[in-house]
Amino acid sequence: MSFHVIELKKGSIHIRKADYSDLKELVYILVQLIPIGYGITYGDIAKALKISPRLVGKILMENTKPIIIPCHRVIGIRSIGGYTVMGKRADGLKKKLLSLESKGDLKRFNLTGYLGIK
Repeated sequence: MSFHVIELKKGSIHIRKADYSDLKELVYILVQLIPIGYGITYGDIAKALKISPRLVGKILMENTKPIIIPCHRVIGIRSIGGYTVMGKRADGLKKKLLSLESKGDLKRFNLTGYLGIK
């Protein structure tokens, strides 16, 4: 990860290297961009941020606001992937939420296109 954060403090500008909490915030912001009825892979988010798909999964596992930050819309490339709510596995709930939102026709969200990333 080679991100930098610009902070405004007391009229001055500070630039620092991004830390894990900054990266979590970025992942959560990107996940909130996914429209209802759409899904995106862990790899798609990882590609946009130039990080590992596993790190995306780890960050989403720590999500304490699972409906507000709709991490259930992030799926694996071969399966829907896991789902954790309040520290407990809830894979069946993820499947139900996706089915309910997509009405059985889950579309793929093009994050890099949305963000204008090539």
